[in-house]
Amino acid sequence: MNRQLAIFGEATNTLTRQAIELAKLLGYAEAIVTDQFPGDSEHVFLSLEDREQRRHYIERHGNDRFINLFHPSAYISSSATFGCNVFVGANAIVGMNATIGNGVVQNALSSIEHDNRIGAYSFLGTGAILCGRVETGDEVFIGGGATIKPGTRIGARTTIGTGAVLIKDADPDSVYVGNPARKLEK
Repeated sequence: MNRQLAIFGEATNTLTRQAIELAKLLGYAEAIVTDQFPGDSEHVFLSLEDREQRRHYIERHGNDRFINLFHPSAYISSSATFGCNVFVGANAIVGMNATIGNGVVQNALSSIEHDNRIGAYSFLGTGAILCGRVETGDEVFIGGGATIKPGTRIGARTTIGTGAVLIKDADPDSVYVGNPARKLEK
């Protein structure tokens, strides 16, 4: 198999390094890292850290150019649906009827349970657990080890801190920390 993967981003960022390793596991003969958008590559993965830049490139070039990278050890339900340029790390879980937006990064050991809707360009840290029927807006950051109670809604551009336990809905453009998680006032 001579498939090539073009990874567009900085060679030193964590997502790029993870994408290179995952490309090898998935049988890509070569993963080329570039800081210029690849014009003719058939398979492209965006590893840009800036969510707005990722959004810009996906909207400009369409979903057809970008691939999803799912670690072989991840459990992915056959009823889950995905946008484009999604990364799912080692031993992660994507449950039944989950809907995952464009550009979502789901790190190792994290769990998106049944009937969740994860907004575009969101990030789940290592070991984050989103119980069933959780809904997030776009560009949500959920820190490693955080737990989100079933049926909870998280507003767009909200941060849930590392290890936080969110037991009620979270406002957009906010930061929540602690157990139980509470909103930090500006």
